[in-house]
Amino acid sequence: MVKKLRLDIPSEKVSEPFVYRMVTEYDLRPNILEANIGPQRNGSIVLELEGKPQDIESGILFLREADIDVEEL
Repeated sequence: MVKKLRLDIPSEKVSEPFVYRMVTEYDLRPNILEANIGPQRNGSIVLELEGKPQDIESGILFLREADIDVEEL
């Protein structure tokens, strides 16, 4: 299964390895399609997440609990 998402990342979260954690902790394969992100400022990423449906939902929940806004596209 693949889901396309837009992530809006607050400035205090941009330095955290949340994409890495989605790979290692949730067995997801991200494909970054677009990114506008930099140190000390808000950012956004459009990506596709590939994986099992329950892993994708767990990964999205992880992002939301980390105060990252997630919009399904």
